[in-house]
Amino acid sequence: MLAESYRVLGVPFGAEMPQIRHAYRRLVLQYHPDRNQEPEAHAMFLRVQSAYEYLQRFQELASAPAAAHIPPPPPAPKPQTDWEKYEFVYDPPTDPKEYVAWAAVARERARRQKEKDHAAYVQRTLAMKQKWWYALARYSSYVVLGLGMMTGVAFILIPFIFLFLGEFKPVLLGIIMVPMGIKMMQVMREFRQDIKKHFGEDLPVSPK
Repeated sequence: MLAESYRVLGVPFGAEMPQIRHAYRRLVLQYHPDRNQEPEAHAMFLRVQSAYEYLQRFQELASAPAAAHIPPPPPAPKPQTDWEKYEFVYDPPTDPKEYVAWAAVARERARRQKEKDHAAYVQRTLAMKQKWWYALARYSSYVVLGLGMMTGVAFILIPFIFLFLGEFKPVLLGIIMVPMGIKMMQVMREFRQDIKKHFGEDLPVSPK
């Protein structure tokens, strides 16, 4: 568009405004509809007018102070917080001065993850409580727990039963079963905690 405007006005590329203005006045007098009745005169008049206006704007922008075209400097970057700096840094820094801030972020990250995991557990468990098989699965687990506890108690009491019956020889065999009974009781206590957690016994039943 720039080169075409110079060509339409018949001036060299890069001509100054006085030369452009002189050429424009000459062409306006030549192609003005009041002076020139040829069919192409009106179209040429409009092209001359458009070219002159374009070059006029171009010259104004080119002669404007250079500072007006310099974009404003970008805003100063916001200081980075410790959380933003160490949120995804899982290895401790070697610099002792940075370690304190990293450790604080690591503790906060662990706390947030714990809260997120607990919220997911609550949502999942409350949804499970609404299932038709929830009560069946829970009470079945307690049946297994009861049988395990009874077996452990039986293993512990076997040598005393043999001793009460006067069967002294099997007592030695029964003594060997006592540690097995104690271990089974420990396993059943852990199983009780697993049941409590898995079935969300400490959580309220979510209303339907």
